[in-house]
Amino acid sequence: MNSKMYRVHPIMIPFFIFFYLSGEVAVYSIVFGSLLFHELGHLLAAKLIGVKIISCTILPYGGEIRIEQFSKFKKVHQFLIVISGPFFTLLLLAFTTIIDIPQKNIIVITQILILCINLLPIYPLDGGRVLYIFNPTRYNDLVGFSLVFSFLIFCASLYYFPRLLSVSIIFLYLFILNISFWRFRKYKLAFDNITRSA
Repeated sequence: MNSKMYRVHPIMIPFFIFFYLSGEVAVYSIVFGSLLFHELGHLLAAKLIGVKIISCTILPYGGEIRIEQFSKFKKVHQFLIVISGPFFTLLLLAFTTIIDIPQKNIIVITQILILCINLLPIYPLDGGRVLYIFNPTRYNDLVGFSLVFSFLIFCASLYYFPRLLSVSIIFLYLFILNISFWRFRKYKLAFDNITRSA
């Protein structure tokens, strides 16, 4: 496996430390394994469609897959790649509810959380990406909404600190990420327009 292509983002370090210090190594293993399975869905769909994957980075909410000239592909293909991650999470959730396995409750809750977070209409979560695929001209609105919404969820999660520490970290990261997207929004739109017309 190419270490430059597949990696874990440094933001995962606080999660590793938190689970280690709390003695919840089993929970950490379930969360990490679930995130890998979620990303496997995206990767398999991308491979079947025949797109070139530049990199895959594991993040607390799933991951970030960089695909070469993603916007030049048909919208249906883009949609299938994006929705395959949540679909794999849904498959794992269904499998876990049917089969009696150790740590069943934790696995079920983990899949529900990953699914719910990823389907939020926040960019670059899967829900936000689906909105962008079908409304590329509304990118500025989507990033603006994502910026405000992620900040509001982050602030709300602080009320339950430290119980929702993981939620706080995820949405703080998304907020910071969307600040960057907002700053470079004109360049992204210009690049995507050039790619689509190429």
